[in-house]
Amino acid sequence: MTALTSALEITKLAHEMHVDEAELAFLATTSPDDLRDLRGIVSHAMFSRHESRVKGLAAVSKKLPAAVTAKIAEIAMGPMLSARVAAVMEPADAAKLAGHLNPEFLAELSVHLDPSRVEGIIAKLDDALVVDVGRRLMAQGHLLTLARFTGVVGAETSLKVVDGASGSDILQLALFIDELSVIDPILAGLPDETVTELAAATDEHDEAAEALLATLTEDSRARIASLT
Repeated sequence: MTALTSALEITKLAHEMHVDEAELAFLATTSPDDLRDLRGIVSHAMFSRHESRVKGLAAVSKKLPAAVTAKIAEIAMGPMLSARVAAVMEPADAAKLAGHLNPEFLAELSVHLDPSRVEGIIAKLDDALVVDVGRRLMAQGHLLTLARFTGVVGAETSLKVVDGASGSDILQLALFIDELSVIDPILAGLPDETVTELAAATDEHDEAAEALLATLTEDSRARIASLT
């Protein structure tokens, strides 16, 4: 299981650095805890690199109408820079701005966000918008991004996002989640058919099954066993 956990952490690190996983293959023997710490260091370094300039952009955007700022973000700034600016904005201002952005652009922007920096913003967003963006990410295959936000939006909203998703996709999502405490409530809210699909997917990957089962309560493990 350690090898699988390290591989998952390398995937997350590659996503954070915007590089191909193959470029980080030399880290394969590094422990999951060390990789997790490295990811945190990289995230902080990448965010702080242009922090003063980003804060300047956030200050300027505060002086403009939200609709105007939204148009500038979509046309001129793009999703990556917009994500950096959002992370330093006041939550209320950022949430107001999000209401003027195209949901598709918000989905693209989310790929570049650090959920831990925007938790206050997400808490102020309309639940329907969060679910809409989440489903777009799911449809586009951005399961890693979804997994990072699961601990922030909580199990109830996450269940709305994954409604109709395959058991295989949910297994992959669960393996990427950092906030392990939300996995069990999500599983509890899934219909039997989906849990059966998830169990079938784990049968093909022993390490994945072991990693998932280790995060679950006895009741959830018993439910999976009864359905298989």
